[in-house]
Amino acid sequence: MILLLAFLVFSCKDDDNELGLNIQPPGDKLNLVYSDTTKIVAYSQLVDSVRSDETSVSLLGSIMDPVFGQSTASFYTQFRLSKSSFSYGTNPTADSLILSLFYKKQYGDSLSPLTLRIYEMSEQINIDSSYYSNQAVDVYPTLLAQKTFVPNYIDSVIVGTDTLLPHLRINMGELTTELITKLLSIPSDTMATNESFLNYFYGLYITVEPVNSQGQVIYFDLLSSITRMTMYYHNDSDDSLAFAYVINSNCARFGHFDHDYSFADASFKAQVLDKDTTLGNQTCYVQSLAGVKTFLRFPNLRNYYANGKIAVNEARLFIKGYEIDPYLQAATNLIMVKKTDTGGYAILEDQLEGSDYYGGDYNEDDNGYWFRITMTVQDLMRADTLVNDNGLEIYMSGGAVNAERILLTGTDPQSPALPEDRFRLVITYTKL
Repeated sequence: MILLLAFLVFSCKDDDNELGLNIQPPGDKLNLVYSDTTKIVAYSQLVDSVRSDETSVSLLGSIMDPVFGQSTASFYTQFRLSKSSFSYGTNPTADSLILSLFYKKQYGDSLSPLTLRIYEMSEQINIDSSYYSNQAVDVYPTLLAQKTFVPNYIDSVIVGTDTLLPHLRINMGELTTELITKLLSIPSDTMATNESFLNYFYGLYITVEPVNSQGQVIYFDLLSSITRMTMYYHNDSDDSLAFAYVINSNCARFGHFDHDYSFADASFKAQVLDKDTTLGNQTCYVQSLAGVKTFLRFPNLRNYYANGKIAVNEARLFIKGYEIDPYLQAATNLIMVKKTDTGGYAILEDQLEGSDYYGGDYNEDDNGYWFRITMTVQDLMRADTLVNDNGLEIYMSGGAVNAERILLTGTDPQSPALPEDRFRLVITYTKL
């Protein structure tokens, strides 16, 4: 590799100084050409749904975005016994039932209050099933808990003699003792195994009241040892007892996301809802939580073969943020996929080369992203290729585990965006 690097460095001198140039046939010299004028068609569309079960974090919260409108994230989850064949003893009496949820991080205005609501599921979910963000599960009408709070992500929480990392605690018996009564009166054979317990208690639906301004989405780690529902109780034999219902990797759980785009701005609604694709010239949108994607295609790529075949040395797509200072923090990473003949999508061959080669990460200095799609562009250029040009789609990476969004400068922007900030496909190629 060192020898190759040295060769490349010394081979970048002027042609007049190339050793052996006088004996190389002129037709053998590489004819490198640079182009950044490829026509691009781009516009944004709604995402149908994303798979949202058993994710690394579970999202809860609501944001009122001045461009994208109102978005709300909720989740469903099972609980399992921390110990099988457990008994509460003789005449158990509850002191409290506390649900604790461990904070991982957040997105939005960290000082915005949220109003949380919890219901018991009346329908089972299964760890072996797939669940998507537009699915819902039936719940009982009784509101088990409600809590208006501003998350405290900094201060530790004292529980008895333990000092725990910051987390949210909800009293599940403050509004009603219905769930407490159900858990304490459970038949002993139902506590024998987790399988029988899951047939008795299906789990909880945790949601929030949609906000009218600002807002935030909390990323909860349900697999943390801090996340659990704990029954504090006493019986005829002992005081100050506790038993935990836990969430672990064997628990079915999934996220549910809602968007109300009636609150979105007029340009967004005209393009995304009313399908005015010409507005992609000015602005495009990408939103997580199964929100919005951007479709694009290069209709004139095969024109590059008009005067003979070429070899693409490199093709990079550059896209920039539309907001100079993003209203919310910019999306960390975008992904791009190709549409298939059946209407689905597949990863690009270039992505298999790794993220360092492929790109997609946000660059703060440029307020934008780039993708290296050399192999994809070469395939689309070939007149004899079996690959149909169904277009590409840009999504938020990890759309089920983050609440990010981004505005992108379009393909032919007018003020205040700059023409040089347009979607650009930069191709370096060699004429063969």
